Formats: sequence, C-alpha cells, structure tokens
Amino acid sequence: MGKYNKQGDCKMINLVLSIRSLDIGGAERQFIELVENIDKNKFNVLVCTMYGGVQENIIKNIPNIKYVNLEKKGRYDFVNFYKKYKRVLKDFQPDVIYSFLGEMNLFSYWCKPKDTKIIWGFRASNMDLEKYGKVPQIMFWLQKYYSKKVDKIIANSYASIEFHKQNGFDMSKSLVIHNGIDTNKFKRFNDKREEFRKKHDLKETDIAIGIVARIDYMKGYIVFVKTIKKLLEKFDNIKVFAVGDGDEKIKKECEDILGKFNNNRFIWFGNQKNIENIYSGFDIVSSSSSFGEGFSNSIAEAMSCEIPCVVTDVGDSKIIVGDTGIVVEPNNVEQLYQGLETIIKKDYKELGKKARKRVEENFSIEKMVEKTEEEICAVL
Repeated sequence: MGKYNKQGDCKMINLVLSIRSLDIGGAERQFIELVENIDKNKFNVLVCTMYGGVQENIIKNIPNIKYVNLEKKGRYDFVNFYKKYKRVLKDFQPDVIYSFLGEMNLFSYWCKPKDTKIIWGFRASNMDLEKYGKVPQIMFWLQKYYSKKVDKIIANSYASIEFHKQNGFDMSKSLVIHNGIDTNKFKRFNDKREEFRKKHDLKETDIAIGIVARIDYMKGYIVFVKTIKKLLEKFDNIKVFAVGDGDEKIKKECEDILGKFNNNRFIWFGNQKNIENIYSGFDIVSSSSSFGEGFSNSIAEAMSCEIPCVVTDVGDSKIIVGDTGIVVEPNNVEQLYQGLETIIKKDYKELGKKARKRVEENFSIEKMVEKTEEEICAVL
C-alpha cells in the first residue's frame, strides 16, 4: 500500500479523494482546496470523480496527483460504474479513502479494498429531503445504514452532526472540521471594487447588497426578495446583486415579487467564476437559507473580503459570523428586514474589517488542511 516519502523517514499514505463531480458548489470548492493544499510529501493522492464537471481542468492542472474521471453513464449506471471504480481502487491500493457527499460515500464504501480505511464527508444539515425526490431519500437511508461501518465521518459543521444524529445515523466516530477560506484569494481588491462600482453606476454613498447562493429551495430566495423589495422601497441608495443559477421556477417567482425593481435595482448575475472580484464591490452580504446549510462558504468568503453579513440561524452560520454581523431566524421577512436595516445604519466598513480578522483566525485554508491531514493519519 503506502510507501516512504522523499525524506525517507515515514510512510507515505496512499490517499483517494473522491467526489461526485467538480461542478460549481461549496463542497466542490472545498474539495479542490484540499487537493491543492494537502502535503504531497505525506500523501500519494488519487482523485476520483463520477462525472468530471466544469472545474475538472483545475484538478487536472494540480501537480503531483493522479486524476481519474470514472465517467458514470447517468443516474442508473450502477453495475458498470461499480466495476470500474472497484478496479481503479484495486490498482491503486489506497490506505485511506476520503469521499465527499452521499452517492460517492456509498460507492467508496462498497468498492474499497478490504484493508482500506474509509472516511465519509458530510456537508449538509437539516435537509428537507421531500423536496428532492426519491433517489436522494434512498441515498440518505443507505448512508444511515452504513454509517456504523465506516471508520470516521468528517462534517463541516456541528449542525450537520446534530442533524444526522437526530435522523438515526451512528455519529460516534464523527468530528467537525470547518471549511477553510483562502484569505489570499478572498480579500478586498480596491481596483476590482472601483471597477465593479463604476460598471454598475454605484456612488460612494450607495450600498451594494449581495447574495451568493444557487437558486434553490434551501437558500430562501423568496424570503430574501420579499425583504429586499421592502428595503428598495425605503432606501434609494441600495442596489442588490444575486450571484448563482438554478431553479428557473423559483427565479420567475422572485422576479414577479420584485416587479419594477427586477433587473433595475435587483440584478441577476447567474454563475460567476471569479467571485472574489465581485465580493470586492459589495458592502453587505446576506444569507437567507431556510434549511440544509452546514458551513456556508459564501458567508465566510464575504467576511474574508471585509464584508459584514446578515444571516439566518441555519447550520453553523451563527458560529461563522460571531459578533461581526447579525443573525436572524429563518423564513422571517420582518427579522431579515430589521437585520439588514440595522447593519445599513451601523459602521459596516469597520464591521467588515472585524469579519476578515475572524476568518483569518478561525477559518483559514491552512487550519482546514492541517486538521484534515491529522485525522487521515489518525484513522490508520
């Protein structure tokens, strides 16, 4: 299995890092950060995906790793995928597999060689599975059944551990490693801020409010736009920007609610690759999630860019924000409105500086990678 590292003084660990796909998303971003930053002198890394994805080239360009796209042929391609994944793992002989998210968690357990240790990654909390159809419900139940058989579960939030416990999972071998934010990438770029604000006709006294989330039931977009409509009616110096793509039905409902403000003072950006440049143009970020969050990357990324946040009390959002922003209950238009109005009237620029310091001290990439390496080694 493993081999000795370049210094010759300890065993190099054969590690498989696996995930369903490399499309745009918080879990995918954290996965890529881990692959990029894990110590290649300690770990001989093989990355496996089911479907590749739009960020596949990032992985392909990371030095000193191997990458395999297993090319699963759709949702019901079980047998061929199982055989292919099992063959790849047999050839690589991993000491440890660390898999992310439901489907890949299950196949990694089913396909692993006998002596290989398995770590599952959980990213969500308080999921309303009825909104996502039968297949996710089956995957959830199967993970619950096999949770007692895996060697370790790493969750990205305390809320995720509590949620799975309440739903009957064996979480006796679980622990929390919060997501890590690249504070060199996610910081305030004054030139990008000036460029953004000039492009969108924002004066110095204007306030740009952002939401960075896919358009999905769990992200609370309906509550958010109802809140924003009230704000736009009261404050003439506010513009709002939504970054993310997703459910067109939800978006259409939001557009109807916004009325005259839609595509005027409320701008839909869709998916964006260089989100750090867009954050620089914002003054305040809001997260209106109603359920399902574990650790919200968008909150921590915004804070790292010196932006204070108004967030709903979902997942570990309260832990992330601390005393640098405002936390309100989910699904409550009035509370979200009051939270945003309060922070508008505060010294939000000073709060933003405190927010960045909080991320640097608690949620850096270095802390996430160091803790993950320790837990991978510990499972052996």
